[in-house]
Amino acid sequence: MKWKDRFKFIRQNMKKNKSRVFMTILATAIGCAFLIVLASVGFGAQRFIVNDIMQDRAITEVTVYGKQSAGEGESPEITKEDLETFQSMENVKAVSHKIQLRTEADIIYDAYAGGSTVSVVDFQSEKEAGLNLSSGRMPQEENEVLIGYHLDQLLYKKSEEDAGDQIFNQNGLVKEEYRMDEGLLNKTIEIEVEQYKDDEWVTETFPVEVVGIMEEPARDWQVSNDVYISEAVLSDIEAFTGTAYGAAIHPDMKTDEVATLQSEGQDRVYSDVQVIAGSMEQVEQLSQNLKDEGYHIYSVTEELDQINVVFAVVKVGLIVVGTIALLIASIGIYNTMSMAVTERTQDIGIMKAIGGHPKMIRSIFLMESGYIGLMGAFVGVVIAYLVSVGINLLLPFVIQQVFDQTIEEAIQLSYIPPYLALICVALSIGVAMLSGLKPAKKATRIDVLSALRRDV
Repeated sequence: MKWKDRFKFIRQNMKKNKSRVFMTILATAIGCAFLIVLASVGFGAQRFIVNDIMQDRAITEVTVYGKQSAGEGESPEITKEDLETFQSMENVKAVSHKIQLRTEADIIYDAYAGGSTVSVVDFQSEKEAGLNLSSGRMPQEENEVLIGYHLDQLLYKKSEEDAGDQIFNQNGLVKEEYRMDEGLLNKTIEIEVEQYKDDEWVTETFPVEVVGIMEEPARDWQVSNDVYISEAVLSDIEAFTGTAYGAAIHPDMKTDEVATLQSEGQDRVYSDVQVIAGSMEQVEQLSQNLKDEGYHIYSVTEELDQINVVFAVVKVGLIVVGTIALLIASIGIYNTMSMAVTERTQDIGIMKAIGGHPKMIRSIFLMESGYIGLMGAFVGVVIAYLVSVGINLLLPFVIQQVFDQTIEEAIQLSYIPPYLALICVALSIGVAMLSGLKPAKKATRIDVLSALRRDV
């Protein structure tokens, strides 16, 4: 019997018992849908967390915190010599490094003022590391600076300080009625620094020109109020404060503490250092090289590895639980195939009488069970995708109603990768054929004479 004829024979016999076959397919479809939807929650949660981690940091970035063990007289902090070591390493594209001003600094423009985080950077290194601007250009002169995306939205008139918290909105930015009417690009601003001298607080301002504005942070809740200055501006600030990194002296400090602040800074140390790899594939090797050199590091890839391991266990567990539902559905397939063998005893006897080989008879029933599994899997995949879409659409509404919170970012709790659907289809067909294996073997052992007399 040709394969085409076998398939026609299967279809004809399945049509004779539509209700039973339909219920068997439905049970298989429900099992497949349950397996896919259950596993899709694990895939969706992993995808959301990974995207959340990678949203505001470079995947090729390795953060260096310091040295694991410093020798006698050696600082555990990152120095210029360490930066040169990083730059000479293989697979290093750039080295980003910052020195943060160790005092509170106010930014002044015209009648407006506000707080800021002032850092010293090497602009060329930042450009190579991938620092992007929303407008303007990179600084070229010593008195040129970059500012954060939200800095102009954090300045307000000093005469309005008495308004207190009423000045700021829920995002920590100045309300529009108190805000500047113009941007700071290509404007001259002043960095105001305060220091305790001769038993009184004195202030000094350092004019700088804003030539570039950094891009908006990836997260809506982040506020970028940074000011990136050059080493020359830092030297001017240190000349005024008399301390390294512009550190403020307080009246209650002891003499030796003040002396320490004034003597620091002979060799610059960097508190924020990122080593940028040439590509994502090189991050792991670069991280290992830095560890071998004795540095404390962190990279996104290490966190992703841990997350992937955890979710791999979770997904396997969910797939195992879902497979149980598929195995339960296989009981229905076994019963359907057992009844099919019993009902077609005479047909089996006729096929044997005219020379049908037992392998051919077995293949017919295995094909039928596999066909039931395939149709059940197809229907189950369609149902699973519909349920997945429904979950993702209803989740924000449920969170808003139950927790009274509005989700600004779309959350995809359920995600079905194509290979998950293919795995489920393969499992369904495999389980179905295993369920039909025993009835198929039974069909090959039927005696011809008994079958023709309907004695089986």
